[in-house]
Amino acid sequence: MTAPPVARFTREQFLRLPESSPGFRFELVDGELVTMNDPLPLHQVAVGALHAELRAWCRVATGRGRVLLSIDTEIGPDTIVGPDLQWFAAERELPDLAARPWPAGDLVIEVASPSTARYDAGTKLARYLAAGAREVWLVSPVPLGVRIVRPDGERRVGVGGTLTSALLPGFELPVAALLD
Repeated sequence: MTAPPVARFTREQFLRLPESSPGFRFELVDGELVTMNDPLPLHQVAVGALHAELRAWCRVATGRGRVLLSIDTEIGPDTIVGPDLQWFAAERELPDLAARPWPAGDLVIEVASPSTARYDAGTKLARYLAAGAREVWLVSPVPLGVRIVRPDGERRVGVGGTLTSALLPGFELPVAALLD
């Protein structure tokens, strides 16, 4: 028995696909089209909490940058992915809001899903950093915790800890609040 053929796409072919389809999403990894199911509610609760807190932090003062939900992000040749959240520093020159794909954010956040966890912690993590991300948060809803990876090292924050970042002065979020 042989494996079914893998759909191969170029960057240009990928960008011509519809932006979304009900029930599944696409990413392009080394020219391979990766299809993912819509995330589970547990995933969406964590993404929603992070987005709300980061957006509130950005809006408290000027010059705090922009946080965006999943957008097409180019992190290598024929590799365009959609991280769950990204924060872009205010001093960054960014594409038009209607453009795609975008570059990797200064902070990239992936919330683990069963269908994407191996890509998030493997292929995508290394490429986010190589593409210029200064920090990547890998959030695990079960068991709840966050792995924070920077080019110079990493740390883990458990359910009793608080998320902070040198990139986000004054930002604090108890990890337990991710599933509230």
